Amino acid sequence: MEPRTPRSAARTACSVPGLVLGLSKLCKITKVCAAPDFADTKTEFGDCGGYDQRLVVTRLFEEIGALKSAYIKLQKAHIPYNPPKIAFADEVITSELDSIAALQSLCSTNGSIGSMVNNRWSLVQELEAEMRKKDSDIILLKRELEWLKQANSRLSKQIKNKASVNRGKDHSTAMQQLATPDAFLKLFKAASTSVHDFAEMICSLTASCDHHYATGSADQSYKRYSLEAYLSRTMFTTGVEEDDELDVARFDRIMRSCDPLDALMEYPSSSFARFCRSRYVAAVPPAMESAVFGNLDQRAFVSRGGHPRTWFYRAFVTMARSAWALQAAVAARRRCPGDGPVVRVLYARGGSRFSAGYMESVVAAGAGADACAGRGGGGGEIDDKAGVAFTVSPAVKVGDTVVVPCRVFLCHPDDDVRQ
Repeated sequence: MEPRTPRSAARTACSVPGLVLGLSKLCKITKVCAAPDFADTKTEFGDCGGYDQRLVVTRLFEEIGALKSAYIKLQKAHIPYNPPKIAFADEVITSELDSIAALQSLCSTNGSIGSMVNNRWSLVQELEAEMRKKDSDIILLKRELEWLKQANSRLSKQIKNKASVNRGKDHSTAMQQLATPDAFLKLFKAASTSVHDFAEMICSLTASCDHHYATGSADQSYKRYSLEAYLSRTMFTTGVEEDDELDVARFDRIMRSCDPLDALMEYPSSSFARFCRSRYVAAVPPAMESAVFGNLDQRAFVSRGGHPRTWFYRAFVTMARSAWALQAAVAARRRCPGDGPVVRVLYARGGSRFSAGYMESVVAAGAGADACAGRGGGGGEIDDKAGVAFTVSPAVKVGDTVVVPCRVFLCHPDDDVRQ
């Protein structure tokens, strides 16, 4: 690069290092602060050599931008090295520095530009200090928030554990109440009554079918009570699944539901729903359903896991709910035996002698055993030779006392009773 002639004295008086420092401060101000409002600066700082200070500051920033652009061009002229471009860029930079020096001289009488820069820079320092303080406050608040989250987590675990213990206590209390002899007897009587009512309904429906229901009064009694005995055996012998934990709240909701079909719709996967499906298929033979409806559509629907909303299935589910509640009480007593008396369900063996202390004939006392056997007449007492044909409903024994006698259908030893 050729040696250049020395710049004039006016150029050297430009004080470039001080000017660059001032320019750097101004650049920082434009990045951090909002642009200064020059509406009142003329009265605060005065005029710059008779010129409007707003115009001088605007011109100063324009020159700064041009100086930056010229410096970039100077750097680009070195790669690749191009002496003419370097010389031209140097001239442009020199010209821009001269312009900035002129602006500095213009306002050097009162130093308004420098004082304005200093004031703005002081404001920047204050804002940065305030920002650092707020950052410190944010860090402290974050730590406090984290501590509160951990405390809430611990409290939530304690509440869950306490609620679990309370639920366990409530469940245990409800199970113990359900397993008491009084509760069992109440449920047993309700289940026996519902089975009897359902058997009566079936008999009334099949009364007109000669191949299912005889016209003789003795045979009518036999058919009616044998059906009730079959339903009692089917509904009472198979209980709730052992691995099915009884939900006390669900049990109460099912038992309180006005329509048991609504409970099945609400809890389609419960033990009650499974009990109804399995017991319907076992308790209602295909011949019986075909005699009542002329088809097996309901049986097929139930076998596929559904619950038809028909009057017949509603009547069956009403009976099944009582039987299911009784089986739930049996399961509850098995899980919570306690110290109370043992409760047992007893069936009379076919062919055994009638015992008035443990049995009750399903036929009125005035009819006697002869009426049960198909004969007429009879005084007010049962024949001593009368035996048990089958058990209609079982007995309930609490401890050593039979509190509910076994309802039996009697027959004479010489009779050929159909089983």
